[in-house]
Amino acid sequence: MAHHHKSNREVEGNPDFGHGRGLPLRPDVEELERRTDEDRREAGLPVRTEDPWAEYEAVHTEINREVGLGEIQSQISRKGRPPFPPTRYES
Repeated sequence: MAHHHKSNREVEGNPDFGHGRGLPLRPDVEELERRTDEDRREAGLPVRTEDPWAEYEAVHTEINREVGLGEIQSQISRKGRPPFPPTRYES
């Protein structure tokens, strides 16, 4: 029977040359964040703020303030909703 497979050395080449050593033990977080911000800027997306939780808290606080003042309805009463099923359906 004929041998149809190449040897590992033929497929992989020299194991001491041309192969990467894998990922670094710890990625450079600052470099990754800088590159991410640069990519977002190039794509036209907003760049992240320094503290995303602070931004979330600010938005959450503003929404709660608007609900408290009645500027945003927190719930729609059933009386204010259109009837369901619509009255145009006849049985």
